Formats: sequence, C-alpha cells, structure tokens
Amino acid sequence: MEKRISIKEISEQAQVSIATVSRVINKNGRYSKETEERVLKVIAENNYQPNLIAKGLRVQSMKNVGILVPDIKNEFFTKLIYEIERNLFAAGYETFVCNTDEDETIEKQHVQMMQMQKVCGLVFISGAAHQLTAQVPTVFIDRISTDPDSVGCMITSDNVTGGYLATKELLEQGARRILFMTSSKRVSGYEERYMGYCKAMEEFGLPASERRTAALDSLHYEGAKEKMSELLHAGLDIDGVFAGSDWLALGCYMALREHGKRIPEDVKLAGYDDISITSFNAIPITTVHQQVDEMGRLAAERLIGAMNGKQTNQDPIRVPVYLVPRKSTRG
Repeated sequence: MEKRISIKEISEQAQVSIATVSRVINKNGRYSKETEERVLKVIAENNYQPNLIAKGLRVQSMKNVGILVPDIKNEFFTKLIYEIERNLFAAGYETFVCNTDEDETIEKQHVQMMQMQKVCGLVFISGAAHQLTAQVPTVFIDRISTDPDSVGCMITSDNVTGGYLATKELLEQGARRILFMTSSKRVSGYEERYMGYCKAMEEFGLPASERRTAALDSLHYEGAKEKMSELLHAGLDIDGVFAGSDWLALGCYMALREHGKRIPEDVKLAGYDDISITSFNAIPITTVHQQVDEMGRLAAERLIGAMNGKQTNQDPIRVPVYLVPRKSTRG
C-alpha cells in the first residue's frame, strides 16, 4: 500500500514551515501567492488528502449533516435523500442517513447518536422534533413538524392542491363514492391531502356524510392491501379510491383486483408521489407528481444558509405539484 505523505514531509518538500502548510490547507492566515502555489504543487503531486475526522475533532465540529428518513425503501424518500446528498456534497458536506421505520423510539436513538457525532446540520423527513433541533440548524422536509416550538426551515409540497387534483380527477371521471386512504398518525402531508379531498368533494356538491376514509398504522403496501381487502369483505360500497401515497395505491390495486373489481370500470384509483412503478403497473396508476429535485435543492440551500448563520423564514415553503393522469382513472 502506498504510504501517505505527512504535513511534515510536505513542509520539507515545499521548504516552508508546518504551520504554513496548515494555513494553506485550511485557507486561513497569511502567506504569499508563491508559497501557496509551492505547497499546493507538492500536495497535488503526492495526492495528499487531509484527515477530516481529526480536523473535525480539533475544532469540535465536522461538516456532517444527519438525515432522518421514515422509510428508506420508499422510492420517493430515496430520491429525496439523493437530491439532498448531491447538493450538500457539492458544497463540501458529508451526510449520513438514518432510517426510522416510522418508529419514534428508533428516531430518538438516532438523534442521540447525531448529538454525539456533533453534526452541524439536520434534515428531518419524519416531521418529529427533538431537543437537538433547537441547538443545530435544521430543515424539515416533506412533513411539517408537529411540535409548535420547532426551530427550523420547513419545506413541503403543496399537498392541499395535490389532494384536490387527485380527487377532482376521480370525480370528473364519474366516481362519487370515493375512499381516502391515509395514516392513523398525525402526518402533515396526509392531513393536507385530506383537506384537498374534502375541498373537491364539496366543490362537486357532495356533503361531509359522503366522505369515506381508512386510516393505517403502517404506511406500506402490505398494510394497504390488507385494509382494502378487509373493507371489501365488509361490503364497502366505493367507485373510487384516492390513496395518500403510491405504495398505498398499489396495495389497494392488488386487493381490488383480487376481489374481482375492474379498474377503472368498477373502481377508479389515484395515488400520490409519482414513483416509477406506478407507470409500469399492468394498469398504470394516476398519481400526483412531487418535484423531488426542487425540494432537495431547497432543503440543501436553506440548511447551508442556516449553518452559515443566515436567518431562515419559519413559514413553510410549498413546492407546486401536478397531476399525472393514467389508465387507472381514464381507461
């Protein structure tokens, strides 16, 4: 294995002091242009890489950002993490991702670990809030924090409009007895999508008594399939389903097919997120597209600003969404 050159050896080859080499590497202090070029030439020739961990320990801080995600298996969250990481890496920040599996206990353990790691920034895709968020620059993305005392920038999609567009599509295609599948927990995105669902139903003259909801403890494919099967066995009369996420829509799709329901002839179906599998499904599923690239860019931009001391606006930033109509509503 090739031996790594030390700062002492760089100083000897460049004929400057160790302190000067350190100032050039850290871009801190006074040195001439000629000295800088000589030191950088030796560094480039020897492919020197500074020990970032040791440097971080010396200054009691590292350029590390922690990202907490509720379900890393979900393509929507994976894409979101990718965009956040890509933008932070371009600005010189490393990231580490912690999957909480929608479990608050696990999430708290991850936050404690981040505190020990002395992270300089946090991204919460969970919507939860902890004591650390008041001490470290924080961005909440996709899910608005449930804690009124949370400190940090909040970025989410325009979920009310998204819920309205999905429900309006079902209504315009003839559905009237529409089930909204959601979370049993307080999740801002689902609550706002329900608001959009109610708005569209009211606009079409359907009273509150016509609203149908099914709440899930587990926001996964299996949970949605099981719940939908249970409702169909119980005789639920529906001609439309708006699922709060695409994975829930796929679970509903499978249950409906297994119970002999034709899509969209008997039941029209819409999801939310626009993950790739919805377009490849046997019957492509109508969905609401979230601009993940823009959400990730904004999250990184706002977090970098906060880590550099810039004040952040506490009002949520809402990124526009749009409907992607497919065969599950239009045949």
